[in-house]
Amino acid sequence: MGNTFKRLSVTGVAAVAIFATTTVTNASAASGAAACSVTGASGSLTFTNWTSHHVDISGWVKDNAADGHHVAIRLYSIDDGTGWVTDWPWHSDYDGNGSSLSFTTYASPSGDALDYIGAEVAVMEGNTIVRSCSDAA
Repeated sequence: MGNTFKRLSVTGVAAVAIFATTTVTNASAASGAAACSVTGASGSLTFTNWTSHHVDISGWVKDNAADGHHVAIRLYSIDDGTGWVTDWPWHSDYDGNGSSLSFTTYASPSGDALDYIGAEVAVMEGNTIVRSCSDAA
């Protein structure tokens, strides 16, 4: 990444992701998507009604390998003003090769802004990331 960011774990409303290339202001609502694939997993997040303090999210993650691991996707956001990085909770699919999970949710941080958002897709072993990829909205 090049920059050092303070990390903040948030428990509560969930999603998936990495940073975006568009900065959002309170006066506008934007939309976008982030998707990627890594060996064993693929996924996507679609963002609507995106302001600096709220975003609606629909997403999916698919298990593409019979490797004994589960797959997951999450939103991640960056507050450009403070540098806070928020890793939102994972949405996981445990049903094995060929299965997928679809969901809708939202993110509304208290205090931090959603200036940059994206998705992270991962192959997981328990709570440990085995492989992952990310894409920006």
